[in-house]
Amino acid sequence: MTSVTVRSLWLAIAALTAGLVGAAAGILAWAGGLNPPTAVLTGGGSFAGTMLLILTAIQFTTGEPR
Repeated sequence: MTSVTVRSLWLAIAALTAGLVGAAAGILAWAGGLNPPTAVLTGGGSFAGTMLLILTAIQFTTGEPR
């Protein structure tokens, strides 16, 4: 596999995982009594935070030191 293919696969896995976490956070926030717009913002924040964490971890474990 080429580097571009591997990076694309990692990005897809990260996006799917972050999507699941964001959806779960939004649903739990809504079920916990927040209004729908606030629950959507909660899910979006969870998605962004998870995506950042996963991509940083991938860079740390597979990247070359600068």
